[in-house]
Amino acid sequence: MQILTIANQKGGTAKSTTAAALAQAAAHRGKRCLAVDLDPQGNLSFFLAADTTRAGAFELLEGQPARQLIQHAGGIDIIPASWNLQTIGSSRGSARRLRAALEPITGSYDIVLIDTPPTAGELQYNALMASSSLIIPLQADIVGLQGFYQIADTAQQIQQSNPELKITGYILTRHGGRSTLARQMADTIKARAAEMGIPFLMAIREAVAIREAQALQRSLYEYSPNSKPAADYLQLFDTITQHQ
Repeated sequence: MQILTIANQKGGTAKSTTAAALAQAAAHRGKRCLAVDLDPQGNLSFFLAADTTRAGAFELLEGQPARQLIQHAGGIDIIPASWNLQTIGSSRGSARRLRAALEPITGSYDIVLIDTPPTAGELQYNALMASSSLIIPLQADIVGLQGFYQIADTAQQIQQSNPELKITGYILTRHGGRSTLARQMADTIKARAAEMGIPFLMAIREAVAIREAQALQRSLYEYSPNSKPAADYLQLFDTITQHQ
């Protein structure tokens, strides 16, 4: 069973989009999937049509049993986010709370996907401490490269306490590759990632279908199964689950 975190310490990298699409790809493949939304913004919860007015990830970290917090939508189980996640404090050993909370239920799933806020801190640390795999989404620009360095550094620090954590690789999101600058930045990112030993997994092509599916709170594989991002995210899901 794989516990996978999607994280970057910069916003606008399609982090929640990637988490939702991978959860939908898991359901499309007939896999048992649990999504955990640790981002107070709750975008993943919205995309998967979860009810954020009910108890969720905040209560999970506060000790409420996970099975009491799971919602079911479209073949995906989800523990949703809420704004009070922002108030989660830290103390000695508190970064292990999520790991402990998920242990009783991990045998019920093929994969657990965790979305995180775009900042370092208690929520991101909890996700990485609980995970066996990290996927880093970023766009081919200088801000994306900075975020890449930051999350890679954080993950390497967490690996000292959680040696099971592997940086599975990074993806380029909303990828068009048309401009010279974008191609140059993509090449620069690939070179820097190779120096750090972090694999490039693939580029996710841009298409309006993914934004339309999100707005309608529908699975990409029901709304537009033949779209480019649907094909790309399904390929990504197959790649990361084959190499767990």
